[in-house]
Amino acid sequence: MQLQMDLDELLNKPHVRCRNREALEKKLLDVMADGPDDLMVISDFDYTLSRAYDDEGKCWSTLGVFDILADQVKPGLGKEIIGLWERYHPIEYDPHMTLAEKVPHMEDWWNKMHDLICSGPFTRSVIEDFVLQSRVKLRDGAEEWLLYLEECGIPLVVFSAGSGDVIEVHLKNQLAKIPDNVHIISNLIEYDVEGRLQRFSDPIIHVFNKNATVIQKNGPFWDAHSERKHILLMGDSLGDIHMDVGEVHKGHTIKIGFLNNYTEELYARFLQGFDLVVINDQSMTIPQALTEMIATGADVNL
Repeated sequence: MQLQMDLDELLNKPHVRCRNREALEKKLLDVMADGPDDLMVISDFDYTLSRAYDDEGKCWSTLGVFDILADQVKPGLGKEIIGLWERYHPIEYDPHMTLAEKVPHMEDWWNKMHDLICSGPFTRSVIEDFVLQSRVKLRDGAEEWLLYLEECGIPLVVFSAGSGDVIEVHLKNQLAKIPDNVHIISNLIEYDVEGRLQRFSDPIIHVFNKNATVIQKNGPFWDAHSERKHILLMGDSLGDIHMDVGEVHKGHTIKIGFLNNYTEELYARFLQGFDLVVINDQSMTIPQALTEMIATGADVNL
């Protein structure tokens, strides 16, 4: 009964839509019964954990830090990076191309973009300064939610086709440190002993291979959390729906989609792929509420 009341309050919010309330309620009952010790969160970063926009306008993606500020280290570099976006971005969203046809183009895009970034005299300290200058911003309530996950012992996998280094620096700036329960899977920079950028790590993570099949599942994080039964998955694009592909788990996946720029066509496709769709809202209110339901089984303040 309490879950039904909490869901009523959540789903009555004007910016929240649910594909199938009965199915969501069943998932939540099972996940709540197992509790936080059996839950893992997999989340995109750009425009999911971070804001898509604020009162000043559009916020930046992690790779946007390089697009916009690269000219400070090499004049014209930013224009070259944006030129790649203008060439390949239409392919990413071309409705007449299959996924198999798009993948080689995305690989070319990411390889060329990484090569351009490596051509600039970037250092660890320059990138840290760029992040401070940037308009990468966490969603309202994101810091509190991240700390709540840590308090509950719920692991968070941040899965991004952007820049893992920008994510790391930003989280350290906002939280003083990266919480122990957070594991970042992204395109990471390899530096030389003097802190100069050398190359990006393999494998390249782009928008269409961002799933658990590219994860190297070894080390203490996966050893500690590989038996978690349930996943809370969050993203802002249709590609994010499949971030749990390749992650073997015995339970449910509850999927939250952040629809930051509403169109009827995109909304319909989001509603097909995600259990909950959050429309034009730049807060973490809904993930916080669901996490509290699972962690406590008690009333949540919506």
